[in-house]
Amino acid sequence: MAPVTERITATSPGQSTAGSTLAKTVAQSHVAGVVSSVTFTPDAAVTAHGTNYRTFRLLNKGAAGSGTTVVASFATDTVTTDDLTAFVEKAITLSATPADLVVAAGDLLVWDETVAASGVASPTGRIEVEITRTA
Repeated sequence: MAPVTERITATSPGQSTAGSTLAKTVAQSHVAGVVSSVTFTPDAAVTAHGTNYRTFRLLNKGAAGSGTTVVASFATDTVTTDDLTAFVEKAITLSATPADLVVAAGDLLVWDETVAASGVASPTGRIEVEITRTA
């Protein structure tokens, strides 16, 4: 029997100003489990840059909203290999630490974007998180 999963979908509003950061609530988890997949599908292309780039992260803020656990992250910092293509789903690398992937029912999941140097603009897009239930 296949494990039961919950799929959460949210929209990232994007940032038209290259140097602007972003923090957006994706959802409050309704289940206990392990994050098994995080993807981002941008509505426009982003060209990677070695100095001016953006880092996309999914954070688990916990039930109180103050946590800092990085569940998954991806940076547009390596030319050609880290480009984002419009309307093409990009898998976001999950943390290599198993404990970072664990979510409890009630945990707040947040999508944040940070910039290096002057950064790059960020398109709107779809965020999708898959949680494999453990209870």
